[in-house]
Amino acid sequence: MNKPHSWIEVSLTVCPELNESCGSIIFEETGQGSFSEEILAENNPAHPLKAYIPRDVSFRDKLVQLKKRVESLHAFFPDYSPPVWECRLVFEENWQENWKRFFKPIRVCSNIIVCPTWEPFEAQPGEMILNLDPGQAFGTGGHTSTRLCLKAIEDLANDLDKKSFLFSRILDVGTGSGILALAAALFQAESVLAIDNDPLAVESAKNHVEINGLASIIRVELAVPENITGSFSLILANLTLNDLLPLTPVFKKLLSPLGILVTSGVLASQARSLIGPFMRNRLAFLGMDLEDEWACIRFQKLP
Repeated sequence: MNKPHSWIEVSLTVCPELNESCGSIIFEETGQGSFSEEILAENNPAHPLKAYIPRDVSFRDKLVQLKKRVESLHAFFPDYSPPVWECRLVFEENWQENWKRFFKPIRVCSNIIVCPTWEPFEAQPGEMILNLDPGQAFGTGGHTSTRLCLKAIEDLANDLDKKSFLFSRILDVGTGSGILALAAALFQAESVLAIDNDPLAVESAKNHVEINGLASIIRVELAVPENITGSFSLILANLTLNDLLPLTPVFKKLLSPLGILVTSGVLASQARSLIGPFMRNRLAFLGMDLEDEWACIRFQKLP
């Protein structure tokens, strides 16, 4: 498929408290990542979210649906300033440069630095580098739900009594850019299966696996968890609440006895809605980590 010759730069300014939620909405509605551009004004710091959407026949429908969802979210916070939208046309060569200049190496957990492929970076002792090309698939480490998952992976890797079991066979559901699968491989996973139902995400994840030299550990497939067979010692699922709930029996079937499920992409206010159904399916609640309004919840399959 040929790349579009032009893109629409969509700039959305909301209160900082809603930036991450709106970033998730942008990805869900357009299939494109977003970034926050900091503009300092006197007594009024603004953090516009920017995304680049292909200028094609579906653009207007995507923008209409995007605005509806952001307005629906904002309706729950009437005291916040209303969203401000701006759109402008950019061409392919400008889109590439505009996108790149906002991504710099970032530390996503104690040991891992996510670095864009175009940025030189020298690792210090004990640091591990993940090279990513941000843009087409969700998951660069900038979103809180992704960072929470990465921290959970790191914590499990540091539990030496359980690591050999938990990192023997891993499933990453909704892999996006592949960042969780890549991190698991860096923490010495023996085998990782990364799946997604979006062909663009699968293409992106496969590219990142090759770039990072991890093809011997990670296999990427276009698939849904309902069609996966076998058992896994650790399952990673950074999805929305609506995506996670129907998968409760699927996770139970795919987990090995005493295997662990790490879920994220859930708001702290939604945690109870997830924990109850999972516990009723004999997935024991192990703990929860919170950052901003997001939660990362861990479960374990009872023997």
